[in-house]
Amino acid sequence: MQNIITLNNRENLNILGVTKVYGVSQTEVLVEIEGEKLSISGENMEVQTLDVENKTLIITGKVNSMKFSAPKVPLLKRIFK
Repeated sequence: MQNIITLNNRENLNILGVTKVYGVSQTEVLVEIEGEKLSISGENMEVQTLDVENKTLIITGKVNSMKFSAPKVPLLKRIFK
């Protein structure tokens, strides 16, 4: 599935490809997209639409930043490659 992130005027965020939602507050939304976590920070953020079947998430509010982070590899796997 294709992942698409669209941000309009820093106020409307549409994400296609969301596989999991970890948490939602007015200042932060934490989701997973294809095994990577995406942290969205902002102000007065609200989830308008969450469609699990179509993997779609729509957020309104002021978006200040978005940060991806890959899952951490366990220490033993890093040592014994």
